[in-house]
Amino acid sequence: MQHLWETILGLNKGFLAGEGRFSLRFHPSFPGQEWIGAGLYNVLLIAASIALVVYVYRQAGGARSWRWAAAGLRLMLFLLLIAALNQPVIHLQQIREQPSVLAVMIDDSQSMQVADQPVAGVEQPRLDAVKYLLTDPASALLANLGRDHELRLYHFGSQALPLAQTGSVAADQDETHGSAGDWPEIKNLTAQSTRTQITASIKTVLQDLQGQSLAGVVLLSDGRQIPAAARHDDADNRNDWQTKIFAVPVGSTQAPRNIEIGSINLQESAFKGDVVNLRVHVRASGFPAGQLLPLRLMDEQTDAPLTGADGQSVQQMFAAGDGQWQDVELPFRADRAGELNLAVQAQAQPGEIDTEDNARSARIDVLEGQINVLAVDGYPRWDFRYLRTQMMREPTVNISALLLSADPAALQESDRPINRFPETIQEMLEYDVVLIGDVDPRYFSDQQLELMRDFVANRGGGLAMVAGPYYAPGQYRDTALAAILPVRIDQASTDNGQPITSGFRPVVTVQGQQSSIFRFFADRQRNQQFLDQQWQPIFWYQKGISVKPAAGEVYARHPSEIGPDGHPAPLLVLGRYGAGRTLFSAIDDSWRWRFYTGESIFNTYWIQQFRYLARGRKLGQRKLLFSASQPTYELGQQIQLTLRVLDPVMSQQLPQQLPVEIVDEHGQVIRRETLARQQNQDEYRASWIADGNGRFRAHLNQVLPQTTAMNLPIQVLAPRLELQQSEADRSFLNELARRSGGAVVEFNDAARTLPQLIPSAALNIGLESEQPVGSAPLVMILFAVLIMAEWVIRKKIRMV
Repeated sequence: MQHLWETILGLNKGFLAGEGRFSLRFHPSFPGQEWIGAGLYNVLLIAASIALVVYVYRQAGGARSWRWAAAGLRLMLFLLLIAALNQPVIHLQQIREQPSVLAVMIDDSQSMQVADQPVAGVEQPRLDAVKYLLTDPASALLANLGRDHELRLYHFGSQALPLAQTGSVAADQDETHGSAGDWPEIKNLTAQSTRTQITASIKTVLQDLQGQSLAGVVLLSDGRQIPAAARHDDADNRNDWQTKIFAVPVGSTQAPRNIEIGSINLQESAFKGDVVNLRVHVRASGFPAGQLLPLRLMDEQTDAPLTGADGQSVQQMFAAGDGQWQDVELPFRADRAGELNLAVQAQAQPGEIDTEDNARSARIDVLEGQINVLAVDGYPRWDFRYLRTQMMREPTVNISALLLSADPAALQESDRPINRFPETIQEMLEYDVVLIGDVDPRYFSDQQLELMRDFVANRGGGLAMVAGPYYAPGQYRDTALAAILPVRIDQASTDNGQPITSGFRPVVTVQGQQSSIFRFFADRQRNQQFLDQQWQPIFWYQKGISVKPAAGEVYARHPSEIGPDGHPAPLLVLGRYGAGRTLFSAIDDSWRWRFYTGESIFNTYWIQQFRYLARGRKLGQRKLLFSASQPTYELGQQIQLTLRVLDPVMSQQLPQQLPVEIVDEHGQVIRRETLARQQNQDEYRASWIADGNGRFRAHLNQVLPQTTAMNLPIQVLAPRLELQQSEADRSFLNELARRSGGAVVEFNDAARTLPQLIPSAALNIGLESEQPVGSAPLVMILFAVLIMAEWVIRKKIRMV
């Protein structure tokens, strides 16, 4: 029946099904209506119609009853036309209720893992406590809030994402979730987000709910924003939200317990038997000040502790502070040749929030074999004589000492006596290190100078120069060695022969302190005390020297004098040139340390220099060196692998690209990358973005018959910024609620207080709609019926 009426009235389908009040209304639009009004128009039209009907039918013949009947029909026809001219419409007036909507935002960032929120007397992880508050039947917070509001649930870290929604309910059952505690979307949440942007997430929620009747936003969070700067950036904009924030702080404001191992400082290679100084950056928060916490050093391959110089397992206690970073040294003895993968581990403590950052991996190449040193000097300086004598006693060094002022025909005292400088590359390659003293450069031919350059740049050899008052380094400024040295020598001054009466102690730089060259005692404080107070002063040094930018590092400097570049005058500079290593010593008084202090200081100083210089040659004996830019990465960082080809012959045999497989802990190949040859032809590189955390290894198959497969460990960690400062930030949540006109509700009071505190924001909205009926089929039918009936009567009374 409804469809029939909609058809004959010309209404849209379903219009009459609407709930509300129907009425007939008119919207006349006559010419000049604004001056005389629609009512007068209609009165005039009706009066004219009556006058016309009376005039027509008063003169007509026939029975009076039939004439009045025809007149009535004609008047009804005129009235129908007048009604149509008034543009009739059917008007529907409805009252629609817009429900109250309440947004509930759940923080699922990493800081919500911290177990410091009491629930029923037991400290629970923050997110678990939120799940309990929202869904447990004992609190039934969502069910109670859902009585007056439609709920829109969001979870957020760096951004807010929809989680679930409900309709308004009036009982403990709701249409979407079977019972008050049945919320799988909430129960499946995990605290994994590595960033927290509270203000930005609230803005996203408000934009998503724009146009709805929003009662407020319930924010369940610890208030900790990462990065912290975001807290202040949006502070002035919170009044523009125009909705109330009801913050429920979760977690303690006290710093939770955590030990975090940061970066590891470790030289890339050492010799077997060396005591290597490993420095680790570590901090502990949430512990009583001064509490001693243990660090230990483990061999990752054997899972056995590494040992120190005393043969005991390496373990060091450090004192917990206020969460500030501190350096801890873990000296160990490299007693096994080959690649050594080690791990610094901090013993997990009760109540720690995160134990994944209690360990950090590192890698070092342990070399073996004696170091072959060629030492050349122009005359028997004290340093030369002491060095030759001490190195002949050192079992790890084979020294060939060439003193140019001696009888050229005589074999000189050495481990391997010689009477001339090498003249071919084959002779030069019998050595790992060449030490040039105060030698007249005219002694060397151009070919020998070029041999030394090739020995360092292409063969991985080490070259050192010890300055002297006559020739080195100033007379070498126009030779091939000037390019090899890690210092500029064009302004080097010569000795003016003036007596020197006052000495000085070298100042060891940060780089020098981190190396083994100046590590004379195992105890760090004892070593520093020796360097500051007990080190025998020296007197002469080479002036006019400056460090080449990006080519050398200063390990020791003058305590007061300035070099030509405006920086403190360098005394010991180490660097690299091509495949090899270089060193420049601006002093020749190190013999004083042997004479006044004993063999230990002098031997450590020189042996460690030789070992630094020899590493290029010893590594080159392996032909290939496979390494990563760092042992540990974070998600999103670029991983870079490098394959260095240290054998020139092998370099010519290798293709332009080499495949490498990335294997996970279960032995599954998870990706394949390509090592591409670089422009220097002796190096291959591959890089990609770390997109998954865990422990992996890069596997390089046998590239040539004379090589073996190589494996390189790689560790990828999820960023831990959220846990570095994870105490709850109540002041931020208080400010947030105050500025928005909301309130802060304590966690234990939330189930009882929030449903009472947040009133319904439901609204009754009037809706009106109209459909025109002036040209409806019913009007046309009535018009036709009236005009036909009148025609029949007129015919009967013979008016037609």
